[in-house]
Amino acid sequence: MLGCGIHFGPTVKQVSAMQPTINLERPRKVTVVQSIIEQIVRQIQTGNLKVGDKLPSERQLIEMLHVSRSSVREALQGLAIMGVIESRAGQGSFVSPKVRLTTPDLNDPSLPATLQRDMLLSLIESRRTIEGEVARLAAERANEPSVARLRDAFEAYRQFAHQQTIDREAPDFHHRFHATLTEMSGNPFFVLVVETLLRAVPWSLRESEFVGEGESDQKELFDTEVELHRAILVAVERGDGSAAQRAMHAHMDVELHLVHEAFHDQ
Repeated sequence: MLGCGIHFGPTVKQVSAMQPTINLERPRKVTVVQSIIEQIVRQIQTGNLKVGDKLPSERQLIEMLHVSRSSVREALQGLAIMGVIESRAGQGSFVSPKVRLTTPDLNDPSLPATLQRDMLLSLIESRRTIEGEVARLAAERANEPSVARLRDAFEAYRQFAHQQTIDREAPDFHHRFHATLTEMSGNPFFVLVVETLLRAVPWSLRESEFVGEGESDQKELFDTEVELHRAILVAVERGDGSAAQRAMHAHMDVELHLVHEAFHDQ
């Protein structure tokens, strides 16, 4: 007997009334692992799965989702790293009492490369949507003191970037610019959300962007990063919300390209 009731397509499998009923769909072909993760998370968010509930076994998930064992294991591993589930020896996987539906630690070396890539793409998608709106509001609500703080943050970032050194202080200068911009939006909830997103950007990705790059290529990438942030600053200085949003989207588009480059996507 299955560990829980599953609604899959038009078929409904009935189980004991004591067990939770959850709904799963065939995963999207492009990102199978990510689709499985999203579905499990959604079941928790909607209350179909609760803290302490047992997930179906690997074999049952394979049968229900029509995917490979490696995809299921990768998804379960990702959920465990995220703190959504916990594995108990000889018993299976359970919804963790410490469940935290936030972005996982993308610097974790145990995170499979394909899952890391999918999570990074989701992270950039989130940043593009949220920080684009943040940039628009920041430009529309800017005043001279806040613009001055953003100029200072940009100048600190520019000076550090022009040193053309990759070390673990680099994210601090980059984050300061984005955090300052978010504060200018005047919305404290955006501040909390963007801070979470910025902390999720892994150092390992930043480092990998430059591995194997020649000196001229590194300089070009540094210069590109600086100009992307300068475009945001200039739009905010002008109070042009639409231009600021476009500039942020351009920044995220480059980030997207770098992820594909880092994972050698075709």
